[in-house]
Amino acid sequence: MKWRIYIAVCPYRPVYSVTIIYKTQSAYQAIQVGERNGLRYMRFGDEGSGWQGAFLIRQPKRLYFPYQQAFAMHTAWRPVVKNFLSIGVGTGTAIRHIYHRHKNARVTGIDLDDQVIDVAKRFFGLPNNERAHYIARDARSGLAEVNDVFDLIFMDVFFREQTPKAFFSPEFLQLLEYHLVAQGLLAINVIMPIKGPFRESFWSLNTLLQRMIGPTFYIALGPVPFLSQNIILFVQKGPVKVSTLTDLRKKCLQEIEQGKNYFAPYAKILPWRLK
Repeated sequence: MKWRIYIAVCPYRPVYSVTIIYKTQSAYQAIQVGERNGLRYMRFGDEGSGWQGAFLIRQPKRLYFPYQQAFAMHTAWRPVVKNFLSIGVGTGTAIRHIYHRHKNARVTGIDLDDQVIDVAKRFFGLPNNERAHYIARDARSGLAEVNDVFDLIFMDVFFREQTPKAFFSPEFLQLLEYHLVAQGLLAINVIMPIKGPFRESFWSLNTLLQRMIGPTFYIALGPVPFLSQNIILFVQKGPVKVSTLTDLRKKCLQEIEQGKNYFAPYAKILPWRLK
């Protein structure tokens, strides 16, 4: 059975239809999977909620959203990933990308909702073999269950387009730092403005990350810095020799050129947004 709903991406775009192919109610939230024009989406909540991620059905390795493509530039800091942790699973895009791009990497995902993990396996190609391990717990207790250290950790956790403040507390960041190898990389997806009257949250986080973990860089993905936008932060655990922006941008461009299966043509713009 299929349901059809209508959503608007923003006030300036026409309303379009998405066909719902699956929905379920977990202990925490409603979970829906929708399709439109070869794209598959996951959504938490009712029809007024936003889509969490997108999967190109005929090009499963291609990263669809700009923030996903920005995350894929982790190779400028960590060319080889052997052990990866994703805090927040969602559609599993980051996990799937690391699994296929780094052929020997072990991948671990922590998500509060076990149904999210199951839906990602069923509809979004989330890896499900001996190289993959998943923990259905809250992030803090899930990390307490993990004995490994990681060379790359990605934190992509939202509640209504905001990351709960507990994830940016010194105590939680210290826990992440503990689970990183020396010179390991932490990547974080946030939605914040970087300028204007509400910029303080971003710059406070930036300062805290530099103080607690190491050198911090970011790629802001929105067109207007005064408005909330996806931002990918990259933080490398010290001690480490800090690369120049010129060198990092060059490495990013090389990775985009070599990884054409993963990147869209517009991705070549993203290294110039690295700050």
